Amino acid sequence: MNLKKIKKKDFCLFSAPHYFLNQLKNKQNFGKLKIIFKEIWKAKELNADKNLVAWILNPGQNFIVDEKILKLFPNLRIIITPSTGKNHINLRECKKKKIKVFSLLNDRKNLNSIRSSSEFSFLLLLNSLRKIQNAISEVDKNRWRQNENKMRGVELYEKKVGIIGLGRIGKNLAKWCSNFGAEITYYDPYVKSKKFKKNGLRNIFLKSDIVCVCCSLNEETYNMITKKHLILLRKNATLLNTARGEIVAEKDLVNIIKKRKDLNITLDVLTGEVENKQLNSPLIKLHKKRKILITPHISGATIESQYKAAASSLNLLKKNKKYLN
Repeated sequence: MNLKKIKKKDFCLFSAPHYFLNQLKNKQNFGKLKIIFKEIWKAKELNADKNLVAWILNPGQNFIVDEKILKLFPNLRIIITPSTGKNHINLRECKKKKIKVFSLLNDRKNLNSIRSSSEFSFLLLLNSLRKIQNAISEVDKNRWRQNENKMRGVELYEKKVGIIGLGRIGKNLAKWCSNFGAEITYYDPYVKSKKFKKNGLRNIFLKSDIVCVCCSLNEETYNMITKKHLILLRKNATLLNTARGEIVAEKDLVNIIKKRKDLNITLDVLTGEVENKQLNSPLIKLHKKRKILITPHISGATIESQYKAAASSLNLLKKNKKYLN
């Protein structure tokens, strides 16, 4: 659908994936405000339109909603992202233009029911210990257990797991790992837990067998994890990042991987995703050489979670329609 062909009246653009949302779309009633469902991934797919007043973004889009993009929509008043992260939005520019920005963090009740990212993080954690990709590769090569040493993993039981960021995902990981018999510590200056032991960031790296990065990306956490932390990783330690690539200093991570062949690095995120630069990362080469494991930021990609996120975004639009007046 070409946005230029839409009738000239105020509308909201829903640019996230939506082919599986038919039941949800049929339930929507926004009165005079029309919802246009058009999946968008690249900035060049956008057309200028003064009638666009609200925008529910595609959190996986390959561009930042910056000054150049906002100029296309002079009457835009609300932006909603069906994600917790906002690094694909220039918040300062939105504030200048008096555009209200909402995320799933503005709907905590529904957010807490979304488990996909937690489940996927736990899946990657277990996989990093058991090397499932190696086992699958052996069968692909018509082998069985001839190379069992390549497939032999370790157990989560009695491992020391350090959680960085004890939010929604961090708490789920801590709970599930604890249920598997692991010992949990966490670093989060804004959270106090009666269940789990709090620790400093340095000690998380120094004393953990497994380090899980689960914190939000903001000014405090940008490049928070650097060489001084990474060199403390224990022998054969696992580092898992399913939060945002920019939390870990990429050059430092690349250098430590090259020096420490014993480390087990698993990533679902890379630096530069919001600008479509992730495939230029030197970490991709290390993945192709099977030095590390990378998945393409799919921790939240389930039908259930994206349905809930879309429903939450549309509810946020209803609750905040006053800003469209």
